[in-house]
Amino acid sequence: MENNHNKQRVDKLIDGFRLIDDTFMNVVFQGNLKAVELILSIILAKQGIVVERLAVQKTMINPETGGKDIAFDIYARDNSGKRYDIEMQRSGGILVLKKRGRYYSAALDHVMLKEGEDYRDMKDSYVIMFMEEDYLKGSRPIYAFERMDILTGKRFDDGNHIIYVNCAYEDSSTEIGRLVHDLLCREASEMYYDELKKSVAYYKHDERGRTEMCKEVEEYAKDYAKEYRKQAEEAKENEAKMKQKFDDMIMNAVKKKRNLKMAEEEIKSFIMDVYDLSEKEADAYIKRVQ
Repeated sequence: MENNHNKQRVDKLIDGFRLIDDTFMNVVFQGNLKAVELILSIILAKQGIVVERLAVQKTMINPETGGKDIAFDIYARDNSGKRYDIEMQRSGGILVLKKRGRYYSAALDHVMLKEGEDYRDMKDSYVIMFMEEDYLKGSRPIYAFERMDILTGKRFDDGNHIIYVNCAYEDSSTEIGRLVHDLLCREASEMYYDELKKSVAYYKHDERGRTEMCKEVEEYAKDYAKEYRKQAEEAKENEAKMKQKFDDMIMNAVKKKRNLKMAEEEIKSFIMDVYDLSEKEADAYIKRVQ
């Protein structure tokens, strides 16, 4: 009975998946060069892009101690050496989008050159973020940013590009409108582009594809549960540390007031006011300080 219930839940999840959802995106775009080439050709308005290397959830390790690592949703390199990072950003707001775009762009450039190569060998890099909402509030399908001279408005042309795609844009008469429709679509039969439609149909309706997708969802659920437990343990540990720090602060205050020959009742009144303690809590702290 439990297994049947779990299967129903997984089936419901798969039926509801869209390409903008991480779990589904990871499976559909893995090794799917044609789908990525389609996205790049539409967003960059450039035909003939040939992707030679593709990786989903490509992790970049920050060498700094305690540094923040990142994972590119879809990392691609074309036959001219240009690098691309395609991100599906469902939430976060405009400030997060701007800062994340900057951080990911820096990481994308960081792996561009090998030891001994000249900076002039750097190729263009593109961070393309699909936003589920129009966070930039311009009612445009695409927002493209490059460096420029702020006094003259002249483009700097250093090859760095950050592009935000508004998935709230609705206009099926345009390529970009049809693309964002497909990224948000749950049913393959309602999609426009074959490069996306075929893969979605395979993982949702073909028996073999759906079995693969079920396994992926189950693995994701296990990983999520593991990460949730880890975060819960860290939160509990941090809470304990903060509680200890708070306790130490109050007891140090009691010691200092005693050294100043302050009466016990005055000390109790002081820590109740400053640290928002009840009389019972204040008495307990005072008793702990010998």
